[in-house]
Amino acid sequence: MANSDSSTGVPAQRLAFGRRLRALRTRAGMTQTAVAAAAGMDRSFYAEVEASVHSVSVDRIPALAKALGVTPSELFQDMGPDHR
Repeated sequence: MANSDSSTGVPAQRLAFGRRLRALRTRAGMTQTAVAAAAGMDRSFYAEVEASVHSVSVDRIPALAKALGVTPSELFQDMGPDHR
C-alpha cells in the first residue's frame, strides 16, 4: 500500500501531485478556471485535484500538461524523493 499522510489518510503521491499542479499553475500565472478549461475539465474537479481530494486518470495527464505548457513527465518532477 502507498504511504499516506497520517493525519488525513490521503496517499502521499496524491498530495505531492496536487502541490506540483498548484506550483506549475502559479508559475504559469494561470487561474484554476483557465487550466481546467484548457484541459477540458470542470473547474471544481480540477480544484479538488490540486487539493488532493481526487486524483486524475492517466488519460488526463497529456491534457493537463498541455494546459500548463509542460511535458507530461514534468508534472511528476520535484515531487520529493519518495515519489520518483
